[in-house]
Amino acid sequence: MYPVETADFLWYFFGMRKNLLVAVVLSLVPFFASAKIGVGVQCDVYVRSELPASHEFSFKDGVSSYIGDSITIASNHTPWVFALQLKGNPWYVGVAADNWFVYKAISSFADYYFFWGVSAGMELEGVYGLNTGARAGVGINVFLAHRHLELYAQGAWNPCFGVNLKRDDGDLFFVKPFVFPLNLGLRLWM
Repeated sequence: MYPVETADFLWYFFGMRKNLLVAVVLSLVPFFASAKIGVGVQCDVYVRSELPASHEFSFKDGVSSYIGDSITIASNHTPWVFALQLKGNPWYVGVAADNWFVYKAISSFADYYFFWGVSAGMELEGVYGLNTGARAGVGINVFLAHRHLELYAQGAWNPCFGVNLKRDDGDLFFVKPFVFPLNLGLRLWM
């Protein structure tokens, strides 16, 4: 059994964590109450160079492309945009939180934006990899059907690091300083 001081500390620590969780959830309620949800299809092209964990310093370059589903959550009251992506072959789940700090109109139906943010992803088959990183980029979107249908294109610099849980060449950890995802997509806003 824990001494009284330890038990009091644990009670206080876990109680504070619950209070913090409740505060975070309550602060997000206004965001999600005013949020718009966009559902669509996105084509991704990744240009990347991977620096292996070994001391060879030989880059593993590549270009890969995916087509996947995406769900985007945005609000008119904040510059933050959240996205969830699902891609197949191999199966991959990715999330991104971007701050669109510049969002300007080009015309009544087209806008451009600059963003910074963070991303994370997990490959669910093959190498079973986990990755996370920062993002910075630019995009353009065109709206049709009273701003309910959106065509968009964006590019970003998304350096990341991660771990491969099952890898043939022996590199468990990886750093990808040069990752440039280019996205083309179509979203329906609800």
